[in-house]
Amino acid sequence: MSDCIHCDIHDLLDVELGREGADLAQIAAKVTEVLADLVLTAEPEDRTALLADIVANLGHFVLEKGEAPEVTGEAKPRRH
Repeated sequence: MSDCIHCDIHDLLDVELGREGADLAQIAAKVTEVLADLVLTAEPEDRTALLADIVANLGHFVLEKGEAPEVTGEAKPRRH
């Protein structure tokens, strides 16, 4: 494990995504389940705001990364 949870998560996902016939919907469902577990660790009164932050961040990152210019035909690196 590194000092960057973002990079650690990508390393774990890369293994799954690299499998032949990787089911993106199933992988996304598992990642979503982890986010649900994270939300449930928050105090009940804070869960709605945390869930809203997660959805807002998801939308922001999809737009940001989807608009990033490609370098020499390769996607922008996901690592920090």
